Amino acid sequence: NTTFSQTPKLSENTQVSIFTCGRGEQLYSTFGHTALRIKDDVNQLDVVFNYGAFDFRTENFYLKFVKGDLQYFMNVTSVEDFILEYQIDEREVIEQTINLSLPQKQKLLDELSAALSTFERYYTYKFIDRNCTTMVNEKINGLLGQAQIQKVDDKTISYRTLLYPYFENYFWYKLGINIVFGAKTDAKAEKLFLPIELMHSLDKVIINGKPLVTTQKTIVVGNEIEPKFSFFNSIYVIIAFLILVIAINKRWLFV
Repeated sequence: NTTFSQTPKLSENTQVSIFTCGRGEQLYSTFGHTALRIKDDVNQLDVVFNYGAFDFRTENFYLKFVKGDLQYFMNVTSVEDFILEYQIDEREVIEQTINLSLPQKQKLLDELSAALSTFERYYTYKFIDRNCTTMVNEKINGLLGQAQIQKVDDKTISYRTLLYPYFENYFWYKLGINIVFGAKTDAKAEKLFLPIELMHSLDKVIINGKPLVTTQKTIVVGNEIEPKFSFFNSIYVIIAFLILVIAINKRWLFV
C-alpha cells in the first residue's frame, strides 16, 4: 500500500482518471469495479484510490455482503499493483481521463489523502445505495459542484431485470437478492450504482460546453465471464430435495 507523509502540490500536467473494471467470478466482483487514478509525472506520483477494500475474515462475509452490512474501506495502491491483479484474472480495465481544473485535482487528492487516516475511509456497503461506484460518483459530483453525472442507461426497467443477467446460473444468489430486497427488486432501476453505468454516464457529461471525458482507452483486455451450470446452484437441487422428502414420506406411510 502507498501512504502519504505529506500531500504533494500537483503540477499542471496532473491527470485524473476513472477505472471501470470488468466482472469477476466471485460474488463480490460479479458487477465489476470502479476506482480513481491520480497521475503526476512531475511528482513521480501514480496511484489508485480504491473504495473496494474489505476483510475476507469478516464473519458471515457473503451474508453481510448481500444484506448490506459489510464494512468496506478505501485504500491506495500503486497503479502497477492495481492493474496486475486484473491482468492475472484477465478482467477488462477501461480508463476514462476526466477534464478537471488544477484546483479541483488538488482538492481531490487532498481530500482522499486526508480520509486515509480518519474514519472517513470506512463505509458500510449497501448493495444498491452505497458501493465503490456510488462513492466515486459522489466524489466527482462534489468537485463539479452539483450532480452533473446522471444515469443515462435505461431507468424504466426494474432492478430485477437489470441484475438477473449478472446471476445467470447462480440460483442461490438470485434467491438471496429476492429475499433481502423483497419488493424493491421490482422497483424502477433509477439509481446509478453499477460500474458500467457510471462509465456510460461519464461519457455523456458536458461541462461548460466541453466533454468531461477527454480520452478513453482499454488498459487490460479481458475475457468474458461464462458462468457454468451447476446442479447445486440451480432450482433443480430444490426439486430433487422435495422429491426425496416425498419419497421418504411415502416409504414411512407404507411401512
